[in-house]
Amino acid sequence: MFTIYKKNDVKNITLLACSIIGFSMSSTTLAAEGGKLSLADAIKTTLELSPTRFIQQTSVSAAQAGVEIQEGTFNPTTSAGINYGQVYEPLNHFVNSTLAGPGFTGGDSKISYDPSIGCGKALTPCYVYNNYWGRNLATVHAELSKYFETGINATVSASDTRLNQINLSPDTRPNANTTLVNLKLNIPLLKNGGSESAAAFLNSARKGQEAAIQEYTFFLTGLANDVIHAYWDYRLAADNVKIRENSRDRVTRISSQVALFASDPKMKEKIAQVVYTAEGAKVAKNRVVIEAQQAMEQARTTFALTLGVAPEQFTNIAEPSDEIPTGIIPSTFDSKKVQSIWRKTAVENRLDLQAARSRQEAVSFIVAKAERDLYPQVDLNLAVGYQGLKEGSSIGNMASALGNNVPGPTWATGVEFSYPIGNQAAEGTLNKARANYKQAELSVYQATRGIDASVLIISGFVDRYVQAISHAEQAVKENTAALAAWKRTPLTDPVSILGMLQTEAQLTESTFTVLQIRAEYTKLVSDIRFKTGLLGKSTGIEDYGVSFNDITQLPR
Repeated sequence: MFTIYKKNDVKNITLLACSIIGFSMSSTTLAAEGGKLSLADAIKTTLELSPTRFIQQTSVSAAQAGVEIQEGTFNPTTSAGINYGQVYEPLNHFVNSTLAGPGFTGGDSKISYDPSIGCGKALTPCYVYNNYWGRNLATVHAELSKYFETGINATVSASDTRLNQINLSPDTRPNANTTLVNLKLNIPLLKNGGSESAAAFLNSARKGQEAAIQEYTFFLTGLANDVIHAYWDYRLAADNVKIRENSRDRVTRISSQVALFASDPKMKEKIAQVVYTAEGAKVAKNRVVIEAQQAMEQARTTFALTLGVAPEQFTNIAEPSDEIPTGIIPSTFDSKKVQSIWRKTAVENRLDLQAARSRQEAVSFIVAKAERDLYPQVDLNLAVGYQGLKEGSSIGNMASALGNNVPGPTWATGVEFSYPIGNQAAEGTLNKARANYKQAELSVYQATRGIDASVLIISGFVDRYVQAISHAEQAVKENTAALAAWKRTPLTDPVSILGMLQTEAQLTESTFTVLQIRAEYTKLVSDIRFKTGLLGKSTGIEDYGVSFNDITQLPR
């Protein structure tokens, strides 16, 4: 009994990926004691090192970034600043001396005898204001705006303006601080109104993130299934080498015994054909052993590739320590009985199907927004605030102006209407969204069809292996007994020698067939659990576990 757990932090993709570069395989990581590698260690290593996992993982990071982008739309926005400058404004105003009074010497006036303005005929002085107004202006402002998921946009702002005269008398136009405080609301009534429209992209991004996590977790189960297959293929190839070597040794002993009898001149001519056949069988067995060794090296390389180790480590992978399970193939099996059960299980548990549904739901938010955006844009605007004033040159007036000389609130309200003639952009957006939804809907349908087909196929495979294993095991028993019987016959009989060689070949093939059926059935169990969504357990994106039952027992 074993369980494999994989911890995975999506935010550390770069760090984890860098750990792969220059990876050096150690015996403590990939091999158990005695230079063997268990299936548990193989799955753990694959989930840690497989480059394809990091490739798939980036889609989750991209989906998380998409959610962050959309959430940022509704983050409060602050702004503040300070401005300073000078303003010169032209003036055209004069005052007669009789109005200004005798001896008027205001600081912002001058004596003029300009006849063009009615002065100077009788040398009557005319006091005229300076013909411009100069002032220093300093403004401090701050705003806080917030766009809500309901579509409402609210802005709170405050500004304080400091005015200092440059050339006019503070008596006529005093220095002062003016404060303005406002709250503005924009409420969309049709287009862009309501969470259905305003939060559509955010809700879609969240569903997209959910789908990406489901796809990633399903990918992990597929990765585990792949390494389980590669592990048993490697184990079968290694066992096949031993089977072929044992067969070669048996044939070599038989050939040696035949050669011993052939040294007798009386027997040489009698068993000449047998000697030739025995030598040919020995040569053939040596060739088969070499072929089996080459096949094992190929299986080792495929297994190493699945593990995710660096290329220079491909030839250093230890042999499997777990034996191909025996006695797990049922004696009877009713495929029709389990087909509907497995299909229902797959539909409920397959994460790729759940991801397809999540993506369909993600598109549905965009369709709903596009449908609402067909309406005209009608916005209700509300604004309320007040103004304060504090005259004087003191710097403290900047703070006291906030609530001083407030005559009352100021407010305004209005409605804005906007509608493009033809509305083609909105209609095109809706048609595109509906097409994407149809595509997502077909993806769900196609995934369901694939589940139906896979359940039908894999259930039929179980039937085949149930029937095949009994015949293969029976063949091993019969050939073992037959070989033992031939060994009891005298080797001087050519018929006995040829029968022994033939029976040995049959025993070798039947032995390998039994082992092959067991290995293929064990892989089938993993396939069935993978295709029904029951291979391993996941408690989220950070944990994934595979138990021994996942590779030895059919779903119940």
